[in-house]
Amino acid sequence: MSAPITKSQLAFQLPNLSYVDASLEEANLRIAAPPAKPRGLSALIAAFRAWNQERVDMRELEMLTDRELADIGLNRADVHRVFRAGQNQDLLERAA
Repeated sequence: MSAPITKSQLAFQLPNLSYVDASLEEANLRIAAPPAKPRGLSALIAAFRAWNQERVDMRELEMLTDRELADIGLNRADVHRVFRAGQNQDLLERAA
């Protein structure tokens, strides 16, 4: 019970491809402008969000076990120093 198959039923056609300008297609090829610094109330809101994110990240690090902290090159004493720029230079050198 096989049906006859014609050659036209097996034929396929490649899609027509056209050139698209890469600057329109790839956003990462464009030169990014530096982000503007927030001012006024938006600066205050941005500072609060950054502080809150730091607090959340520190809490997540505190919930890790000693073994998990050792896997990422930290110990319990380092957790509070991770986010302090003046106190974490040795941690940055250790990571490099």
